[in-house]
Amino acid sequence: MQSKSMKVFLRDTQTGWFFQEPSKWTPEQEAAQDLAQVARAVELIFEAHLDNVEILLCYDDPRYDLVLPVPPSPSRQDSTKGRSASRDGLQPDRGKSAAAGKKDSLM
Repeated sequence: MQSKSMKVFLRDTQTGWFFQEPSKWTPEQEAAQDLAQVARAVELIFEAHLDNVEILLCYDDPRYDLVLPVPPSPSRQDSTKGRSASRDGLQPDRGKSAAAGKKDSLM
């Protein structure tokens, strides 16, 4: 597939709305901003401090669309759980397993 056939969107996991620009979300995927690259989506999530979002990879054929769960920011987990959580090397893995369960519920 050509690189133009993939579009990258951010979707709020609580509302289902799509990112347009900072502080602006839309219920219509067609009106959402195509970020073009996963790396750009990840940068935006960190720069804008977005929570409760997932990355959508959308292709010309919807059978190949992918939803990439985004775990909570480690810095925000540390502030809510205390310093001992940041020393636990397994803490990020727990977030992944929770996200994996969420992914299965979407299918």
